[in-house]
Amino acid sequence: MTRIRIIIAVGLLLAIVAGVALIRHNGETAGAAKVTAKTERAHSAGVAEARTDERSASDTTAAIARSVSRSDDLADALVKTTIKDLRDALDAVPAAAPSVPLPAAPVDRLRDSINAGIDRANRAAEVADAAP
Repeated sequence: MTRIRIIIAVGLLLAIVAGVALIRHNGETAGAAKVTAKTERAHSAGVAEARTDERSASDTTAAIARSVSRSDDLADALVKTTIKDLRDALDAVPAAAPSVPLPAAPVDRLRDSINAGIDRANRAAEVADAAP
């Protein structure tokens, strides 16, 4: 009878240990699945936020590129106009004959031309500053 009790006690002990191991294994599996699902949701949210930021950065970069291109075009036009005005002013100076002393430089006309160029540059800068 004692042997039967020992065998039954050992069997119960093994059944309890097996039950605890099974419960623990099932709990670990379920916990891992929950953690994995939570991590995947967090990752998906992070990726979506990164994509939104990427699109926003792309739009901002394109807007900056358009603004810089427009500013470059305005600056090129201004430089070409200023160079043309300066050349026209220098070409307007009459040539001196070899025996005649050089005439006075047309300072007033050159000054006016340079001031007009400066005014155009200032207006272009104001337009560029006002552009988004």
